[in-house]
Amino acid sequence: MTAVRRSSGGVEAPPVAASVKKEMSEPQSQPPLVLIASASEWVGRSLENVLESNGYTVLRLESGRRALELARRVRPNALLIDDSLADISGIDVCRALRDDPLFDHATPVFLMSAVQQASRARVAAYEAGVWDYCSLPLDVETLLAKLATFIRAGREIESARSKALVDRSTGLYSSYGLQQMVEQLGAHAVRKSEPLACVVLSPSLDLPEGGSPTAEQALEALTEVTELCRSSSRRSDVIGYLGESRVAIIAPDTDLAGVQRLIDRLQAALARLVTKTRTGRRSQALRAGYCAVPDLAAAKLDGGEIVRRAETALDHAPRGRFDVAAVNFDEVLTS
Repeated sequence: MTAVRRSSGGVEAPPVAASVKKEMSEPQSQPPLVLIASASEWVGRSLENVLESNGYTVLRLESGRRALELARRVRPNALLIDDSLADISGIDVCRALRDDPLFDHATPVFLMSAVQQASRARVAAYEAGVWDYCSLPLDVETLLAKLATFIRAGREIESARSKALVDRSTGLYSSYGLQQMVEQLGAHAVRKSEPLACVVLSPSLDLPEGGSPTAEQALEALTEVTELCRSSSRRSDVIGYLGESRVAIIAPDTDLAGVQRLIDRLQAALARLVTKTRTGRRSQALRAGYCAVPDLAAAKLDGGEIVRRAETALDHAPRGRFDVAAVNFDEVLTS
């Protein structure tokens, strides 16, 4: 059985309709990424060839569990899931994505099946979060048109979200909201020649070498980091979510000594935090990067640069166990 079809037969993709070509030729930062999960190498390769010849980048997998892992990590623009995966059924993959709070639910998910399913099975697929149910072999022109339409809708949703002040998953300021607040705090610090500091934190999970956290582990860790930041920060501090499990605390009128006191409070709060997991009881570990400038006006910096420096310092923080591994940006410069 072929993966795709034309009206005249064969597996080659037909020329793309003019409207779809225009859609794909509009300038974007990078080509849309489509994740294909199919246990059939023939189906996967056929779809890969068709999509790549029409301007898409393709990530092809044979494992449903691997697809779940990468769907959250690489943030594809669309997913094509074969219902006949060996390790976990396609509909279970879709259902897991639907229930994963760290998966972008504006991402279109297609479920493919070589079997003509009854109406009840199709309804179950849509209830599992599927955007479109496709029978193999696929009608390429229809698939390409739907992909272009759904991806455009997803980008419009992402654009709207990027202007939101609050992140839905954490209740903290979003990256955009944090940027607005940092600009205000930075401008105030420059006018008053006051200090400004930022700490960026990320969970450090105890995982096997090269292992990745499950969606449940990642969400649990992010929730704990958020609670720690809220309990340890001052009322004047601003807390925001930067994405990728990174939480930033912007501390106005705070010098290096003040940042170190904040980290001490985080360490004390962390010592009190005990979390129950399926494997027993454990405490969360954190990685932190920070930057403190004693006089923002004299340093000739803006607030956004303080956040970027704290993120750079976080990239150099070691992974600890049951403590806060913190790195000062100034240490990164001198290392």
